[in-house]
Amino acid sequence: MAALLATMVTTASAACSSAAVQSWDPQALARGVVVRSLDAGKVASLPTGPLYVRFIRFPQQVGYKIPSRQHQAGIIYVEVGVQRLTISGQTPIDIAAGHAKFHQSVAHVHANPGPGPSVWYFIALWPSTARSQQLVDPIARPVYESSDIAPGVLPRGSYSQVLRQVDFEPHGATEAHQFGGLSAFFVLEGSVRIKVDRRPPTTLATGQGAAFDPGIGLQEVNQGTTGAVLLEFLTTPEGANFETPMRRPPG
Repeated sequence: MAALLATMVTTASAACSSAAVQSWDPQALARGVVVRSLDAGKVASLPTGPLYVRFIRFPQQVGYKIPSRQHQAGIIYVEVGVQRLTISGQTPIDIAAGHAKFHQSVAHVHANPGPGPSVWYFIALWPSTARSQQLVDPIARPVYESSDIAPGVLPRGSYSQVLRQVDFEPHGATEAHQFGGLSAFFVLEGSVRIKVDRRPPTTLATGQGAAFDPGIGLQEVNQGTTGAVLLEFLTTPEGANFETPMRRPPG
């Protein structure tokens, strides 16, 4: 797990000898991109029944508190300001902008200690029955919800969940790769085109998301003339390969 949390500048050429690089399509290699693993955690099991990924956005004013009951394990990501997380019986944790925190299904309180407004997200896998349930607070708004994940895509067992932030330079791209688990993407800034093996590419604008089953060839590309920022929420079965590079771009 510690390896997943290391800060990474994705440069596939640095990991290969010059002879090995010659056998790779240059368009499959990373360029103009930085990938950072923000936080990760383990879940002993996923909810039963059909599941979906949901990104919930919270614009929170100074002093506003949200007492929260137990819910699915997931990851908090702070986009603006500071989010103070107080888990029952523990010392409060302040999460600054650009950082994230995984937490299990336990009672907790969300607060904005100031000095200005904060914007944060809660990202998790939910049972599909949660679609019709009221959200924890009036300020909460789902900004991306995936379709139901097909039965058998995520078999029973324990999983790791990781949140990564991908910062693109103009025309930057990740390496071509396959994730060993479910991958869900959400664009914070700019637009990102996702090349998908044996399917048409998907283009996501700011505030849009997409999810993909395990083992699908992917490559994330910024085709714009300004930077872009992408969140990757990755749910991987214990024992599966987290990420596998591909020699050719998907398509």
